[in-house]
Amino acid sequence: MMRGELYTSIDVGTSKITTLVANLQANSPPELIGFGNSPSQGLKKGVVVSIQEAQESIRASVNEAARSAGVSTPWADVGISGGHLELLPRWGSIRSLGTTAALTYSEIDRAVDAAYPAELPPERQVVHMIPRLYRVDGLSGVRNPIGMHALRLDVETLCVTGASSAVQNLVTAVGGARIQVRNLVMGGVAAGASVLSKDEIEMGVILVDIGGGATTVTVFHQGTIWNAAVIPVGGHQFTTDLAVAMNTPYQIAEEVKLQHGQVGLEGVGDGQVEIEAFGDRRTVRVDRREMCRYLNDRTDELFRLIMLKIRGFGFQDMPPAGLVLTGGGANLPGIDKVARRVLATPVRIGVPEGVVNLPEETRDPMFASAIGSLLWRTRPTTTQGSLRGIDRMKGKHNVFHSQPGGPLHWLKDRVKRVAL
Repeated sequence: MMRGELYTSIDVGTSKITTLVANLQANSPPELIGFGNSPSQGLKKGVVVSIQEAQESIRASVNEAARSAGVSTPWADVGISGGHLELLPRWGSIRSLGTTAALTYSEIDRAVDAAYPAELPPERQVVHMIPRLYRVDGLSGVRNPIGMHALRLDVETLCVTGASSAVQNLVTAVGGARIQVRNLVMGGVAAGASVLSKDEIEMGVILVDIGGGATTVTVFHQGTIWNAAVIPVGGHQFTTDLAVAMNTPYQIAEEVKLQHGQVGLEGVGDGQVEIEAFGDRRTVRVDRREMCRYLNDRTDELFRLIMLKIRGFGFQDMPPAGLVLTGGGANLPGIDKVARRVLATPVRIGVPEGVVNLPEETRDPMFASAIGSLLWRTRPTTTQGSLRGIDRMKGKHNVFHSQPGGPLHWLKDRVKRVAL
């Protein structure tokens, strides 16, 4: 194998920590050379609640990936999720000095920089500044203004912010594994890179990433990310419902959910499942249909919340490409049928692809964000975000460590590749 540039991504989730190491050759898809996966400790609903426990989980995943790859890198792109993430539209503009010169990378950077929300309170900080559309001398709908001549350039961006404490705690936890955070990637943005087709992103699609502690709803439209929101309901809430209803330990409820759970009651028989329970009885028998009803009710509620979020984005009707489900929660049998019934739209399960040499175990919706983080970083895509906000965070809060060439160098390189 020829050695190109190495990329590492770490998906820090509520239920698992996944580390991927990939080798990138010019004009080729990334090739996976290292994989590590460990149970997650010290996180709740995507947010670090115990730095020490989170560090140990991250270190175990990183070390496993380094052993399988035979090499380690000192930095990584890290997935971030949780209800503390917020999105808001921002606009920026620049004018030339009286000449219609061709627009370059520098002008794009200045326009995105002008959109930076300088009025953010200290408890919030920018994670992404994602350009959506440009306007060149009043011409709207421009997607790539490089080389165009103009007196004025306007950019419409989607600004993703996070709670400063949550961001800092995540970076500290990753740093405990001797890894520098080069960039944070919002889970919905990353997952879209691995499970969505170009046509879906162009026509309009809703990506629903059901993680362990939260569900991220992301709208893609006109070739880019359009809006997103986080719902603090995930797979753990499904398991907790079963644990409470059946008076059983959480881990037993999780095993029962995975082995016997089904969303939707079609085809569920009248059989019973024997489980370990609290109290003086060591085991009890529960109706499988009743157990599945709890899962069905929670799923129905989740998709109705998703419908409210979509309408809050300004969409009265579902986009043409419908809904793509991914994340570990997408593995629940029948969940696509419930989504189709509640939302009345085409639905499919999104399985990650686009990386060479993926182990069979990673060809699973639960690894969409981890694999997407590699693709987001290494593949030209119109959903790519600007790192200008992170550059400014370094100066203001010293949260992130520096990277070779700096973020501005990287942004210019990515715009150049998109333009090609």
